[in-house]
Amino acid sequence: MHVVSACSSCKAHEKCAFVDKADKIVEVETSDWQQYSVGDSVIVSVNESLGLLAVLLAYILPAVVIIGSIALLQIASASEVLTATITLIVTALYFLLLYHLRDKLQRRFSFGITKA
Repeated sequence: MHVVSACSSCKAHEKCAFVDKADKIVEVETSDWQQYSVGDSVIVSVNESLGLLAVLLAYILPAVVIIGSIALLQIASASEVLTATITLIVTALYFLLLYHLRDKLQRRFSFGITKA
């Protein structure tokens, strides 16, 4: 499937880091799968609140983990090397937790499909 982001009509889309044009495979569960054929033009969607949850899990919470662990360790007067090491370990543990929960998260992040 060839993906064209929704912001492709924006004048700044060529310079924007968020524009994504690439071939991707997306699995969409649907009960009316018989009406779709290879090569059909479709619109794949996800609930907006799930997009916000994805941003929270991928960007905001890791930033909070990093900043929070640095702040706590600096308050505890830890050395910079120890602070950096523990912060990296805590961040890695956060992403390992996400990886461990990937099946649960994948069930929650379901896509919808309609004919274009």
